[in-house]
Amino acid sequence: MIEYPNFKSTTLLKKEKNYYIKKYFRKVYGWMFCGLLLTSFVAWYVSNTIQITNYLLNNKYFLLSICFIQFILVFTISNFINQLSGKTLTTLFMFYSCLTGFTTAGIFSIYNQNAIFTAFMTTSLTFLSMCIWGFITKKDLSHLGSIIIMGIIGILFASFINLWLQNSFVESVVNYLGVIFFTLIIAYDTQKLKNIAKKISLNEHDKDNLRRYAILGALMLYLDFINLFFVILRTISSSDDDK
Repeated sequence: MIEYPNFKSTTLLKKEKNYYIKKYFRKVYGWMFCGLLLTSFVAWYVSNTIQITNYLLNNKYFLLSICFIQFILVFTISNFINQLSGKTLTTLFMFYSCLTGFTTAGIFSIYNQNAIFTAFMTTSLTFLSMCIWGFITKKDLSHLGSIIIMGIIGILFASFINLWLQNSFVESVVNYLGVIFFTLIIAYDTQKLKNIAKKISLNEHDKDNLRRYAILGALMLYLDFINLFFVILRTISSSDDDK
């Protein structure tokens, strides 16, 4: 007797899996939005509070300590995700977002509001497009990982060297390459999170596990958005200066 596969059961399982994947991404984007909103509010508040601004400008070691704490927070969230609870990781992510507001408040005094708004809108549209592509593409993007990392490291070295050279052409090349690599990493991370979501869907009743990995995903995409925003802002500013 020939047995035919239960196509109805397979379809239901696929729909259920897709439901939990979408549920995971809703939580990721929700927490990411909360982080960006907190960062924006803190940056705006600090930039409009003269006492805090003067303190930050006159205490460079305090700013360096904030940057060091941010590094520790990213390392902790990324490497101790299975050891910490979802609430603890959420608190750490919100704290990180708050500290980022302190370290980015200076953009309001360095760049004009039109450049900031244009950079934000460009970043948002680019981010949305790459997230959609990374989610729906059937092409495996894992091979881009090493290329992107090498490219970003190269950009950091070139930027560091250009602090002494002060070459506008090198700065422009670095900015445009930064836009390319930080754009690609959004699609790469989105597909990576989709693979994580597929594994989480096998244990969908563990809400704390879903919360922990949602915070990890939010942090990844939050960093992608912030990095792309700043490299686009520098590119726009450099273009305006050349006019």
